[in-house]
Amino acid sequence: MNKNKSKNLKGIVVALKANFLIVEIDYTNESLNQFFQKIRLLCTRRRKLDYQGLFIDVGDIVCVESIDYKNKRAVICEVEPRISFLKRPAVANVTLVSICISVDEPLFDLAQASRFLLTAECSNIKPLIVLTKIDLITKNDLNLYVNKLKCWGYDCIPVSIKNSKGIDSLIERFRKTKLTVLAGPSGVGKTSLINSLIPTVSLATSSVSKKLKRGTHTTRHVELFAIGEGSLLADTPGFNRPEIVCKPSSFASLFPEFRTQLTNSQCKFRNCLHKDEPGCVINKDFERYPFYRENLEEMINSPLPYQAG
Repeated sequence: MNKNKSKNLKGIVVALKANFLIVEIDYTNESLNQFFQKIRLLCTRRRKLDYQGLFIDVGDIVCVESIDYKNKRAVICEVEPRISFLKRPAVANVTLVSICISVDEPLFDLAQASRFLLTAECSNIKPLIVLTKIDLITKNDLNLYVNKLKCWGYDCIPVSIKNSKGIDSLIERFRKTKLTVLAGPSGVGKTSLINSLIPTVSLATSSVSKKLKRGTHTTRHVELFAIGEGSLLADTPGFNRPEIVCKPSSFASLFPEFRTQLTNSQCKFRNCLHKDEPGCVINKDFERYPFYRENLEEMINSPLPYQAG
């Protein structure tokens, strides 16, 4: 067998398969004049990593050894420190969270969209919203959604798979970052969007259930796909109620609406929860304040760390 045990190579975990990890490396075969050819290896992991309590997820940068190029197998021997980590879906070294929310079929849901945004905020990753299925609504209605999200404090890119509107802008945005996670509820068109963004990828898709008015789970696991030189895009399983673990004192900091107001002024009390406390400087007349207040009350009354959703 053609093995290379003389040196370790660095790669990125692009998928998990049962008890194995799929690692993509840059392969160089000077005898065939093949340089920087990317290949994927089916890998196990050294037991020492288990003893060290190191978990490996998609997106992790690892070192592999005992490489068998013929059978495309190797062993992971090291894991590099992460720059970021998104808990659900579990992806390491994320540089952009792109949250797909459909404007119709299924309808835009304020609480659901907010939960996905809070998931990204908890990981200190500013999200980008992708509004899908915009061909199903009028231009005026689309403008209302775009302005709504701007008031929330987020940028968005409206797209349509049917007429390809916004696709070029989205590709350009994704190619400016190293690892983008495409997340969102089931049925909003994440997998169809990847098929449109990367024509060489043909992933299975399904339609929205007419009875339940929501999508079915097509993607079963996280997998990375190349969308440009040095840029990867993660397709993730759809789920409708992401969990947000947060303390009441930290909850407001996850909302851009609060952060903007607190930039220039501060409440009288440092532990202000922006409810009805004296000296609170927050103008509570914004769309998501009722959502904040409702979830905050549940946090306060919960005996355990609160999980929104």
